[in-house]
Amino acid sequence: MTNGSEYPKSQDRNPIYTYNPDSQQPADSYYSSYPFRSDQPYPYAHYYHHSSSQQEMHIHQADSQMGRKQGMNGYINGSIGDGKGIILDTGGELGGKHGVGFNTDGHVTFNSIGTHASAHLGDQYGINVHGGADLNTNQGLQFNTGGQVGGKHVLNAQADGHLGLSQGGGFSTEAQLGGKYGLGAQANGQIGGGQGAGFNTGAQLGGEYGLGAHAKAQIGGGQETGFSTLAQLGGEHGLNAHANSHLGISQGAGLNTGAQLGGESGLGAHANVHLGISQGAGFNTGAKLGGDNGIGAHAKGQLGGGQGVDLGIGGHVGGHNGQLGIKFGGKDKELKESKDIKE
Repeated sequence: MTNGSEYPKSQDRNPIYTYNPDSQQPADSYYSSYPFRSDQPYPYAHYYHHSSSQQEMHIHQADSQMGRKQGMNGYINGSIGDGKGIILDTGGELGGKHGVGFNTDGHVTFNSIGTHASAHLGDQYGINVHGGADLNTNQGLQFNTGGQVGGKHVLNAQADGHLGLSQGGGFSTEAQLGGKYGLGAQANGQIGGGQGAGFNTGAQLGGEYGLGAHAKAQIGGGQETGFSTLAQLGGEHGLNAHANSHLGISQGAGLNTGAQLGGESGLGAHANVHLGISQGAGFNTGAKLGGDNGIGAHAKGQLGGGQGVDLGIGGHVGGHNGQLGIKFGGKDKELKESKDIKE
């Protein structure tokens, strides 16, 4: 009697079982359900165990490959001809939109060349950067760069520029920290291109109702040489101050300054002066409190410029105005003294 084994005296051989549907096979037996005839032995049980392990391994490999396909992808595209020259476009991504990715492209034609690139780490609230440059016979060289960290409410920066015979050279930069209510700064510049030379810069803290400053300058380009500055604290109803100046042949030299606290109905003051061949010399200064219906005073003076001598002072209290002036010379060659009180 073999007890299901054809090698009863051997301890080195694996047992070979015959199929018997009524026999009590172990619960973990892989071959207990195979429909072999009861009189036919199944001598390849150990091969079945090995085959099952291989099948599980292939399934794990397939799942791993699918995960790699979902987590990492890339592409390369290119074309030549069709009147568009050479075009190349490539990119890749690891970990989806929340991972790491990049895109680049470039082109070459008979009259232009350009390249652009962008990359990201994380989604829109991660790190995003981009840059590009183009050179062509019509617009010259143009470039732009930018970056963002933590979305639009954290840190943003941008820089653009151009250089060409027809447009001259110019740049534009901007940076923002903490969104529109945080700290922001910008600067622009231009030279040539029929516009002379100009510069514009500014900064702001706390949004439109916080602290802001602005300055610009211009030389040539069909415009007078000049500069202007502006500062603001607390919006249009807070504290505002400005100063402007100009210098040129037609308008001579001039300076304009002013300050205001509390809006149009608060406290304000201004002072202007000018000096030139055609306009002569003059000044204008004034102050007011409470707007047009409050209290105010002003004074002005002029010498030359075809107006002779002209002096005047005035003021208002509520809706009542008073002015006193004297004028001598000028085009009418008459001495005038006037006193005009209006109610």
